[in-house]
Amino acid sequence: MDERAMSPGRAPQNRHPGPPRSAEIDAAGAVRVRTTGHRSSKLRRTHAAETNGATCQQGDVSHGAQNTREQLSFENLPEDIVHLIHSLLHVQDAARSACVSRVLLRSWRCYSDLMLADRTLGLTDKKSEEIETNLIDKVDRIIENHYRNGVKVKTLDLDLFGYNNINASYLDRWLHISVKSGIEIEVLNLIMYPFMDDSYYSFPSSVLSDTAAASSIQSIFLMYCAFCPTSTLGCLKRLKSLDLSRVRITDEGLGHLLSKCFALERLVVNGCTGIIFLRIPCTLQQLKLLHITTCETMQVIEIDAPKLCTLYYSGGPLVEISIKNSSQLKNVSFWFNYLFAPGILSYARARLPSITPNVESLTLRSHKENVDTPMLSSKLINLKKLEIGLCASVQAVSPSYDVFSLLSFLDASPALDSFLLSVSRCPHLPGLSIT
Repeated sequence: MDERAMSPGRAPQNRHPGPPRSAEIDAAGAVRVRTTGHRSSKLRRTHAAETNGATCQQGDVSHGAQNTREQLSFENLPEDIVHLIHSLLHVQDAARSACVSRVLLRSWRCYSDLMLADRTLGLTDKKSEEIETNLIDKVDRIIENHYRNGVKVKTLDLDLFGYNNINASYLDRWLHISVKSGIEIEVLNLIMYPFMDDSYYSFPSSVLSDTAAASSIQSIFLMYCAFCPTSTLGCLKRLKSLDLSRVRITDEGLGHLLSKCFALERLVVNGCTGIIFLRIPCTLQQLKLLHITTCETMQVIEIDAPKLCTLYYSGGPLVEISIKNSSQLKNVSFWFNYLFAPGILSYARARLPSITPNVESLTLRSHKENVDTPMLSSKLINLKKLEIGLCASVQAVSPSYDVFSLLSFLDASPALDSFLLSVSRCPHLPGLSIT
């Protein structure tokens, strides 16, 4: 999570001395302001005396200015604005700021966006052997504190990458408390790391079995988990974005999951083992982007999503792709490396005119070509932008490959107005960023 520019959201400095330096967050869970009553009273009396003296000396004009400053003070801001400012802070900063302001203390008790990681909880400066213990303790306290105070969690972002000794029982409890009791959670992100024995944490599908809890979620991102959805899943009727990265899931499990996602607009499947046949059903009427990366076991992709406009496939072997309704499919990208798929340019020239006849933007990246691109009669009549990247390393491209055979694409594209051919000597081309 990138740091944000926080200057607009910081509370103004108080004109009188703040609370003692012992005011801290209790393990980032419950906030306690450790200000003694005697010192607080003394500070208030001193501040009042100074203010009254200044008012008497400066007269009515100063008195009016003082009233204006009080009206514009942070403590007098509308509650919704305070909540907005507070929500822009990372969890650790949000908790600490609650130590110096009663308004922010009230806001903290309703803080609903939990982005929990070692960096957001201020643990990166600790010794490595202490970080994991502190991370578990702080996350546990924060989630328990929210549950105990009846705070609805809208965003739960658990980034535990690099920590492989966290007991699964902790994770199960955090998810059940935040999702099933929160009811209003909208964003669920879980980034894990394989355990010491290379086993994966098994995401409890029971968390999503409650229809009320499942129906509020709009975005799910899972990384390095095992996920076995069943027909008992609740309806994810508001889910728009689903990102499965290095998730162990089967064809059947993914089928159960997708059958509950009627509003899905974005699906990313990255490095998932266990998927052989990927079927995108016609029930995904709103799906616009499909991103498939490095799924080594995948053999067949069948798509029946009428609004799909962007298809990105990379890294895995050549697969059999069929698209039942491709009228809206305008942007297609195929990126392959020499370990998996030789001859992608020939494959694309032969297959794309039939499976994506309306494509307008086509990007092809190949690291291994050993067959010349064939001259064919089929056309890409709507293609306007064509980009072809070819790795020129000795082990990737056959010396007999005829680069001029790429003219076949130009011959097939009567509407083409942009063509870019790039040749790289690097063994690895950069990846594509999906937004």
